[in-house]
Amino acid sequence: MLIRIKFAKKGTMKFIGHLDLIRNFQRVFKKSGFPIAYSEGFNPHQIMSIGAPLSVGVTSDGEYMDVKTTENIDCLTYCDILNRHTPTGLVIISMTELPDKAKSAMALIDAAKYKVTLKHTVITEKMINKLMTMEEIMIHKKNKKNVMREINIKPGIFHMALPEPHTLILLLATGSHMNIKPEVVLQSLCEVNDIPYDKYDYTVHREEIYYKNDQGFMPLNHV
Repeated sequence: MLIRIKFAKKGTMKFIGHLDLIRNFQRVFKKSGFPIAYSEGFNPHQIMSIGAPLSVGVTSDGEYMDVKTTENIDCLTYCDILNRHTPTGLVIISMTELPDKAKSAMALIDAAKYKVTLKHTVITEKMINKLMTMEEIMIHKKNKKNVMREINIKPGIFHMALPEPHTLILLLATGSHMNIKPEVVLQSLCEVNDIPYDKYDYTVHREEIYYKNDQGFMPLNHV
């Protein structure tokens, strides 16, 4: 049975890196008696994969993990059971059964929505318009071979809005095709408006992860 787990990472859990997060879940599955399937071979491991690793220091209400179980389970019941064994700040929100040939969360992801809280910096609609009316937004980024190259991130900024004076909403390309982090957008926004950028002036929270179909952007647990 394939299951997609949606979970939140809050509080001090935001300081836990990706590998430690996986280790936490491995312990939770083991302690709770969750019937997770193991791979075969000399070093069997739990069959699980996280959709899009979250940067250290970022909280989230929209993380996803795919797991395989050895037997059919009641998702609602096991959602409660797992939450009894998770550490503070790690919360299982929902569990959804997937079709047998469903694409993995990692292969599906097209975008992520972030809520950025501005602590000191003042951002205005005029500043956002100045950035978004540029034909290209170029940044320098190292590729997998550690070679610096220049890329245009504008096609990966799907939406940017300022619903409240100190709250910025970003919908950014995420996944294997294009991956735009909120900090590079914030840095570009500051640079084009000639204001200093300090990463500690912003609190970033990932609200949801999406795949795209004919109906638009859909949350990963929309099966």
